[in-house]
Amino acid sequence: MEISTVVLLIAVALLLVAFAVTVWTLARRNRRVREELQRRYAEDETSLMERQESATRELQNAHSETVATLTARHDAETKLRLEAHEEQVRALVAERDAAIANEEGSRLLAGRGLRWELASREVLVDACEAAGLDAIIATNIVFSPRDEGSTAPYCAQLDHLVITEKAVVLVDSKYWKGLILDGKKPSTLAGALGVLFDESALPASFAIAVSRGGGERLDVRTLLGTESPAARVRRQARRFHAHLAAQHGSAPYLQTCVFYSHPDARVWTGGLDETERAQPTHIASVRTIQKALLDAQSGGPAGPTSHQVTQLVATVRDLGADLHGTGRFASEFRSPVPLNFRMPAHGALSGTATDGPRIRERRSVRA
Repeated sequence: MEISTVVLLIAVALLLVAFAVTVWTLARRNRRVREELQRRYAEDETSLMERQESATRELQNAHSETVATLTARHDAETKLRLEAHEEQVRALVAERDAAIANEEGSRLLAGRGLRWELASREVLVDACEAAGLDAIIATNIVFSPRDEGSTAPYCAQLDHLVITEKAVVLVDSKYWKGLILDGKKPSTLAGALGVLFDESALPASFAIAVSRGGGERLDVRTLLGTESPAARVRRQARRFHAHLAAQHGSAPYLQTCVFYSHPDARVWTGGLDETERAQPTHIASVRTIQKALLDAQSGGPAGPTSHQVTQLVATVRDLGADLHGTGRFASEFRSPVPLNFRMPAHGALSGTATDGPRIRERRSVRA
């Protein structure tokens, strides 16, 4: 074999060995590089996870602190608002209690002013409602009459005015019990009673009341002539008519009624007192007051004008009268003193005490 060929083969062999070494070296280097990269990647991934976990812990800690702060603030605000609410509730309850006490006190004061007219007012309202009257019942009217020749001012008091668009009726309430003879002589009730009284001396207008006193005693009250209930109520009507005319230039005609309002009164009467030239006076009891009010609607002079009714209501309101309406006036005129109000016993504030006058037990409580 030629030397050149041998040399060539050796050279080729060396080249192959060098190539193999180079390939092995490169492969080894590549493996180291890959392992290094994997190591670095793993380290970076671990570091990133650690940073992420750390950031998550920090966020959770911050969130927990924020929630704790907000919870504490919310609890504090809730406590303050609850305390404020409780204080407001206490204030409202105190205000309500004061208003109730004030209302009861006002009702008691008003009731004292109406003490002797409470029973008759209740019956008059019942009678107007039963008769279907659109009426305004004015109670306890106090005014200063304008009497000619009077040397000093004085006050007069009217028990009730029943005001409708057809009539104005002045009602004088007498809370008398027992037997009452108004305009009827005793002998007309029972002949034997004539010997007890000098009937020849009785004037045209009179009232005799017989009631049981202490023990077996009978008390007799006699009112004659100008002192009779009918004559007195007509004087009241003339004085109040003059008072209204002086104020307004004109006044409605006032019909008159004597009302024996005690439920135990037994009244013997013809129903009318016609002893004066003026319009007759109605005489009524609890049993006949509804008829008397209905008779007044059509049996008297012309009724008041709407303007006179307006003036009259305004006047009696200014005079401190208690006003209560029936029919279409019921919602407009409602007394602050309930119809079933009774004066409390021993100063106690109560609407159900029994020491005051009471007409009937079956009235339902009114709002």
